[in-house]
Amino acid sequence: MKMPRRALLNALTLTAVATFAGLATPTPISAQDLEIAMDRGQMTEFALAHIAVNDARDEFHGAVARVHDPEGRLRAREEVEEAITAILEEAGMTREEYDQITLLISLDGELRTMFEEVMAELDGGTRG
Repeated sequence: MKMPRRALLNALTLTAVATFAGLATPTPISAQDLEIAMDRGQMTEFALAHIAVNDARDEFHGAVARVHDPEGRLRAREEVEEAITAILEEAGMTREEYDQITLLISLDGELRTMFEEVMAELDGGTRG
């Protein structure tokens, strides 16, 4: 399920350079291209982590709106980063894995469709 981050960045960079040079037309990146296979169970685990991360970020934005000093804002940012790290650790993934899956969902239509379906199910009241 993992692809080295450097390989992903190299592939994206080469595609961008070739596209801007007029040598290639961009082709969609899919999970298969990056050797990542996600089943519905894994997507559900990711979606639950995604919801928790978004909730932590929402709390951060609420807290930072009430804080007017730089030290308080820095403290709030550190707290949200710690909360996100804890959420991802509990979900059994690193920040890099979370970010990579997020990128893939934005680029791969099939994964995006599965993610949206899972999110709709979770919003429908079946959250774990």
